[in-house]
Amino acid sequence: MSKFIPNSFQVPNAVVDELMSVLSGAEFKCYMLVVRQTTGWNKQKDAVSISQMMEKCNLSNRGVIDACDKLVEMGLLTKSKGYRGMNVFSVNFDKIPTCEVSSPVNSAHSTCEVSSQVPVNSAHTQNTTKQNNNTKNNTLTGVNACEKKSEDLILLEKFGITGQLAKDFIVHRKSFKAPITETALKGFQREADKAKIPIQQAIAISIERGWRGFNAGWDWQNDGVSAKNPQNPSARNTSKPFIPDDEGNWAEGMSITVRGS
Repeated sequence: MSKFIPNSFQVPNAVVDELMSVLSGAEFKCYMLVVRQTTGWNKQKDAVSISQMMEKCNLSNRGVIDACDKLVEMGLLTKSKGYRGMNVFSVNFDKIPTCEVSSPVNSAHSTCEVSSQVPVNSAHTQNTTKQNNNTKNNTLTGVNACEKKSEDLILLEKFGITGQLAKDFIVHRKSFKAPITETALKGFQREADKAKIPIQQAIAISIERGWRGFNAGWDWQNDGVSAKNPQNPSARNTSKPFIPDDEGNWAEGMSITVRGS
């Protein structure tokens, strides 16, 4: 276990290797401030006001609110209400992409041990380390060692679609050249609610039967031809009447047996 360094706090390597490239400047500032206010003081959570974030991060009121909402939406921060309605933030390190092997972080002037976390100097500590401009070894960042979580996976998580089902659904939608959008997922949710089934089940049914979408009116509970191809007119059961040859003609009256009834 690494020793505590005065006037500093620690963040995982992936914060720089993975998150910095996908977060906006405002989001990264607010995220680092919350990390400083929590782990920097060995606390699990801390009350941070909007005005404090505006001052520390040099952001507008709207900029702080939008950035924090996005960080909470991504699962990087959790937010609750504290005394007098003040926002209480905590850092969710479990949502940060991680590598199986930690990225090497030693530089020519570093005296720190290699670990899964890198000490980051706070705003009150003067950084005397100078970057070596001649170093061109890009493998130090470890960027290629981890896969960034795609926007599709993040969006699917909002609807409770995760794991292998989410990966299969992405492949399935690509086969139809159909993007995964919030509007499309809301459509799945609406039809799943009509069918009184979870959206995850509606997604699984559409994948198994090769449907581009899902409609509660389709025969999704049936394993027959009509269920497998609800959008194919030729596969629909038209319930054509069956008229035997020995029943005479229409003028005499006849009985009709309807197939499929």
